[in-house]
Amino acid sequence: MLTEDYATWVDQNIRLIILKDLADPKSGGTTNTFLIQLSLERFSYRKSRDYIRNQLLWLESEVGAVRTRTEGTETSAEITRRGRDHVERRTVLAGVQAPGDAE
Repeated sequence: MLTEDYATWVDQNIRLIILKDLADPKSGGTTNTFLIQLSLERFSYRKSRDYIRNQLLWLESEVGAVRTRTEGTETSAEITRRGRDHVERRTVLAGVQAPGDAE
């Protein structure tokens, strides 16, 4: 169904945006759900912090692209070598849009 395909594309695109934000030297390799929420709004994605937290947990458990830490209601993430390798096109992580694919 087209709606499911689009929803999958959005999730994969958002995961790439998160990894690119983490790989940016200005981030120091870390970010949190609040900062990701602001970043996603630049791309017209209005997502809840729960949705973002779920994407961070997915990136950690499914592909090992980040390490997460939750304190209270805030979840933060740090990029791993696998996540950086994806952004820098040294590897491809299933479920994350490839850099350069209709970003």
